[in-house]
Amino acid sequence: MTGRYIITGGPGSGKSTLLEALQNEGYRCYREVSRELIREQLSSSDGVLPWKNLPAFARLAFDAMKRQHEHAIGREGICFFDRGIPDVFGYLEASGYPVETEYLEAHARCRYSKTVFVLPPWSEIFVNDRERPQTYRQSVALYYALCKVYERLGYERCEVPKTAVRDRVAFLSSVIK
Repeated sequence: MTGRYIITGGPGSGKSTLLEALQNEGYRCYREVSRELIREQLSSSDGVLPWKNLPAFARLAFDAMKRQHEHAIGREGICFFDRGIPDVFGYLEASGYPVETEYLEAHARCRYSKTVFVLPPWSEIFVNDRERPQTYRQSVALYYALCKVYERLGYERCEVPKTAVRDRVAFLSSVIK
């Protein structure tokens, strides 16, 4: 069985924790590129950060997500992505920026599974940190922007229940089988 599934949602909704649990279950998982990029960029005095220059940061994230997708294409089995290329569209649009034609064309060539797992906003687990300066309110707005993007692109949204991580893993496993 092969499938390339995106897990998306606003910041602080439990995506990274869920991916770690899926990886522990033996699934191939691709980490969120934005957090890694922010860590790298924070260490540079002239780093490109999304809250300073979102279009430039979106370019870095897009390129990294494209590399992740290309890596997954060459592999058999099921894998999960902590965000996919359409997430870049959602972030840009939520901040009033256009989505570059190149991004749309690259996405059209990508082969993600049509089912996308969406984690809803969850105030009880939401936390800010150095790499996630968004407020809970901003996280909710991004959730809605991402839902619109994925719907517009023809994906089938599957909302993941707000429950214990092991139950979320079982839910995803039941949907993909």
